[in-house]
Amino acid sequence: MRVLWRVLTMLVAGAGIGCLAVTIGRPWAYFTVQSNTILVLYCCLRLCGGGRSATVKGAVVLYLVVTGVTNFVTRGGANPLALLDGDVKHLGDFLLHYVTPVLAVVDWLAFDRDLRPRWSAPFAWLAYPVAYGIFVLTAAPFMLKRYIYPVIPRDRLGPALVVVVVLAVIAIFVIVGYLLVALHRLAAEPVERARPGQWQPPEPQHEPPAWGRNSTPPPSS
Repeated sequence: MRVLWRVLTMLVAGAGIGCLAVTIGRPWAYFTVQSNTILVLYCCLRLCGGGRSATVKGAVVLYLVVTGVTNFVTRGGANPLALLDGDVKHLGDFLLHYVTPVLAVVDWLAFDRDLRPRWSAPFAWLAYPVAYGIFVLTAAPFMLKRYIYPVIPRDRLGPALVVVVVLAVIAIFVIVGYLLVALHRLAAEPVERARPGQWQPPEPQHEPPAWGRNSTPPPSS
């Protein structure tokens, strides 16, 4: 089941990336496309037998969840199904912002429940978002749009407010990361409880000596 699920995840993410690749300029600059590309690479790695790490998997799921939640909030909570209007770009947005995050969360909760992420893992998962934030702030002048995300227009906000926005984004990643760790541990509890009660084969019964079946032992010589 998990193999089919990850193949489906790769196909959906690949289709969404393809939709955006033919409709927007430089799609690889966007966190959405990058995080979904990471998802495709991770699923491919798992299908090849590698990448069995709670830290790696949790990071991938976190990036997808933040992608979906951020898009939903910035769209004012609009119905995601409204994106299914026949427009190729909107289809890509729907697949990458809503479908792949759901697929990733289901994978996180249903499969590999024996992989326990550490409570400190959300801080390790910040490595990529922080690197991406640096990229956005430093590479923005060379992009087609001055800032690909209007929430951090450095020229208008000024350095102090930009720092506040960046810290707020980091806090969101940490909070969502801890929610994912907690959900994973709750989902893994039935598995953990089942382990002590696993059936064990009965110990072999040895035939007692002949004198042990009588009331008195044989006389000594």
